[in-house]
Formats: sequence, structure tokens, C-alpha cells
Amino acid sequence: MAKTISPKDYFEVVLPTMLRWKGPAAAALGVNVRFVVTGKGGGTWTIRLRPPVAAVVAGSEWKADLGIRITIEEMRKILAGTFDARTAIGEGNIELSGDLAILKRVGFLFQSGGTQTDVRATAAGKS
Repeated sequence: MAKTISPKDYFEVVLPTMLRWKGPAAAALGVNVRFVVTGKGGGTWTIRLRPPVAAVVAGSEWKADLGIRITIEEMRKILAGTFDARTAIGEGNIELSGDLAILKRVGFLFQSGGTQTDVRATAAGKS
């Protein structure tokens, strides 16, 4: 069975590629979403879905309209497609702050995951 991608690979390779594919439509959303992934292998990333170009930056350089604080285990479940939001919230493994209505608009961020092989292939295809 293929190993699920790491949060670091997702935020630094896969998601930026998805945002390039979506082009102006992603930037037109006009919001910033910050992920704070806690635990070994986690980190902080801010997804800027604003013109002129949507992008991901490590850290918290931009003010976030929606903040998502999540454990590394739950983030791995999201990337593997086995995430249960109600359980995660109930167990305190995810905390949301800011404008929660944004969640519906940014669901596309997790519509496709990938394996380690997919990530390597995507990264190798970069010029």
C-alpha cells in the first residue's frame, strides 16, 4: 500500500501545484487560510487565495481570515481521505477560528491527495 504524503509535502509541493492549475479562480476567493499542524512533522502554512496569484507560504506572514489548528494525526487522516471532522472536533484535535463560512469555499484544497510517488512525480515535473 502506498504511503500517504506528509503535510510538509502537501503544503509545499502538492497544494502549490493545485493552485497553479486552478489559476485565477483560486486567487479570486479573496481569503487567507492558516494551518497550524501540531506535533512532530507539523508546521505552520498560510494559503493566500487572493489576486494576483494564489500561493502557499510557510509561516504566518499574512493575516488569516480562517485559522485551522490541527494535530499531525488528523492532518494525515485528511490527506489519506479518512478524516472525520465531528470526531476530530469532539476530541479536541482540531480548532477553528475566524470566518467559518470560508470552509465551504476552500473545500477544493483537499479534494485530491496523493501518494509519496505522486508527490515525487509532481516535483520532478517542475521546471
